[in-house]
Amino acid sequence: MSTHYQGKDREKLVLDTWIKFSRANNTIGNIMRRNIEDQGLTISQFGVLEILEHIGPLSVKEISGKLLLTTSNLVTVIDNLVKQGLVKREPCLDDRRSIIIHLSEKGSDVIGPIFKSHLEELLNCFSNFNENQLKTLGSLSKGLGLNQNTKG
Repeated sequence: MSTHYQGKDREKLVLDTWIKFSRANNTIGNIMRRNIEDQGLTISQFGVLEILEHIGPLSVKEISGKLLLTTSNLVTVIDNLVKQGLVKREPCLDDRRSIIIHLSEKGSDVIGPIFKSHLEELLNCFSNFNENQLKTLGSLSKGLGLNQNTKG
């Protein structure tokens, strides 16, 4: 669906592109959220477990930067993951003020099949795109995001 805005051609094109981009993002986001929630995790919990599984132990600040969550919101997520035995907190040896979050063995057992299901859903969502289209979409999306980070 295109915009009904009656402005300049460039304005209409940008609005139309935003509408399409936003709807695609919302559609895929809803599919992915349902898939993760059906397996007993929130999106934020999944994000923490996935990062720890693929990157390794990190500080709360590092995790919050990767997930684009505030550290205060992330602390609650981590508290719940600790209660479930999926992650553990350990003091940082180099900085006593910092806590490092580690994936527990149980956490690794939990995230493995959930991540596999997540990846299968993503492969399905992007199945109509060839490799070049995926690279182009990735590059354009990165450029859009980076462009916004330079504006202050």
